Amino acid sequence: MELTISALSPDEKYALISDCVVPRPIAWINTQSVNGIVNVAPFSYFNIVSNEPMIVSVSINRRHDNALLKDTARNILQTGECVVHLPSRGHAPQVNASAAAFAPNESEATALGLALTPSTAVKPPRLADCGIALECRLHMHVEVGDPVVADLILLEVIHIGVADDLLRDGRIHPEPLDPLSRLGGPDYAVIGERFIIQRPK
Repeated sequence: MELTISALSPDEKYALISDCVVPRPIAWINTQSVNGIVNVAPFSYFNIVSNEPMIVSVSINRRHDNALLKDTARNILQTGECVVHLPSRGHAPQVNASAAAFAPNESEATALGLALTPSTAVKPPRLADCGIALECRLHMHVEVGDPVVADLILLEVIHIGVADDLLRDGRIHPEPLDPLSRLGGPDYAVIGERFIIQRPK
């Protein structure tokens, strides 16, 4: 079957691309508004950009009803800081619950009972129960679409917190992290079979 993208509706395009690009790591992001409200939200349009400088990317779709910035994007653009967590399998119910449309003056952390702990290098606090926390500063912002439908945000990682039990010989191992990822629709996944192939020289 051949699919002509221009003939598809926005919902069909979303379903198609999110089914194609799988599995996707999840950025569970903490931000803090200028009024001090801690926002927590998950995003699966997320990945690595570079290691030197250490940059990660997250694309945040705007609200469908009015094309306004989502709270996470607005807070990052206004304050220049956030914390990106890599959630584990056990976080799945809370990750999913934090995707709900909370009011800007309502903290998901408070509503969902998520414990917070101070960050080292940025103002937004970390989620205390996450094994990996990437403390980030805004590096670049790109508006996507005309009219704008998404905000591509490049974040420079300036500090990393890693739980001791995830480190082995200086490397973070996936089995104890048990990272949660997104598939299409409501489907999530975790690591199954793992195998090693050495890169060609």
